[in-house]
Amino acid sequence: MACKCEKEKEIDSCPKIGKAYEINRRLVFVMRLLGVGYEGYRIFCGLMDMGQGFALNTYYSILENIHSASSAVFDTVLSIAVNEEKEILQEQGKAENEFTLSGDGTWKKRGFSSLFGVSTLIAKYTGKVVDACVMSSFCAGCNLWKNEKNNDPVGYAGWLADHEENCTRNHTGSSGKMEIDAVVKMFSRSVDKHQVQYTTYIGNGDSKTFKGILNAEPYGEDVVVVKKECVGHVEKRMGTRLRNAKKSNKGIGGKGAGKLTDKLIGEMTKYYGLAIRRHPDSIEEMRKEIWATFFHKISTDSNPQHQNCPAGESSWCKWRRAEFLGEAEQFKHNKPPLSEAVQKVIKPIYEDLSKEELLSRCLGSETQNNNESLNSLIWTFAPKHLHSGPKVVEIATFLAVIIFNEGFEAILKTLETMGVKIGPQAKGYVQQRDSSRIDRSERRTSDVVKQARIAKREDRAALRDFQEEEEGLLYGPGIAD
Repeated sequence: MACKCEKEKEIDSCPKIGKAYEINRRLVFVMRLLGVGYEGYRIFCGLMDMGQGFALNTYYSILENIHSASSAVFDTVLSIAVNEEKEILQEQGKAENEFTLSGDGTWKKRGFSSLFGVSTLIAKYTGKVVDACVMSSFCAGCNLWKNEKNNDPVGYAGWLADHEENCTRNHTGSSGKMEIDAVVKMFSRSVDKHQVQYTTYIGNGDSKTFKGILNAEPYGEDVVVVKKECVGHVEKRMGTRLRNAKKSNKGIGGKGAGKLTDKLIGEMTKYYGLAIRRHPDSIEEMRKEIWATFFHKISTDSNPQHQNCPAGESSWCKWRRAEFLGEAEQFKHNKPPLSEAVQKVIKPIYEDLSKEELLSRCLGSETQNNNESLNSLIWTFAPKHLHSGPKVVEIATFLAVIIFNEGFEAILKTLETMGVKIGPQAKGYVQQRDSSRIDRSERRTSDVVKQARIAKREDRAALRDFQEEEEGLLYGPGIAD
């Protein structure tokens, strides 16, 4: 029976922002954090029996709102990070306008055929992002008009005049060059944007980014940017060189005493990295411990060569421990030494990777670990296996940097900027999430947990080696023939 009351009143089902419902903005924002796009949003609404959702134009309108809000908070977060780095430098008595930072690039698609790439710069002392740049070689509008410009040159000229300012394509050339162009761009704008110079760059030898910085001379001829190597990437060079040597020198690999096995390559690579990390302030000590591994592996009972191994009761070298106890003459080497053929092949590799020029760039044991951690966070918001446009990649970068620098609670600032009201449940959730993340990080960095993690990793590696030895080669070119 219909109500006949003249005082009938409509009540909105949720708050409004202007004429739009707040729930729509909140829903799209949360879906973006989950890496879900328009079609995923429609599946959710449909199967949750919440209706068919809103139109695509509405979705893009909300996406623009999210982009504007996250961009504004992103800029604020960067400024905070820069000021914090300046304060630390000032406390240490260093020039507050000369930053040491690590840089790295990541691509939307694996390999070098990606339409989108993201590069980030992270300050050394705060471990926070001070700049990020998204490179795009794709524009939906340009893609739509590329076939029409010959058919309708007048219409194309008119469209182009209005479009150039809003074109999302900011890169021409290969995907591999995106990182170089992005880092050079961020270096070139550091003075205008933050009133600082990036005088020391922590990078890797996998790209020509540093060469691009030197060629650009972002601070003129008088200021030369200094290169530092990422220790993790330098360590990988040893593994790569040893594996390549094994492939190109038949007979030195495989089973048998003194052979260059994959397990041995893994050990030598690991010890090479440890030698650098354990002596961040001394090139000589780095070199000494690097060669300790080589001579340790070629030692015999008749010719022990442990002069570079650390001395004392706590040494990792059993011969050195026996020496400390006065039992060196009775010591027996359990493992056979590397064969002369293997020694001849790998010695030049050790000579090359222990040169002063390389090790001097490893002083400080700097890494790009923070950049790589941020890279993985970016692609949780714009998954690599799903198509995304440049706006979505930029939103993913903004949100990732906001969370990386200031924690999940800073996401509430983005929602507030969008006009969304923050309730007690949302505030409580982000506080609990940040608290859990801090507790988890502290546990992971404790010595007990570290040792347990290392032991577990070594057990898995030992089991894998045992299984591979027992089962033999199962996969390989032409193995089934």
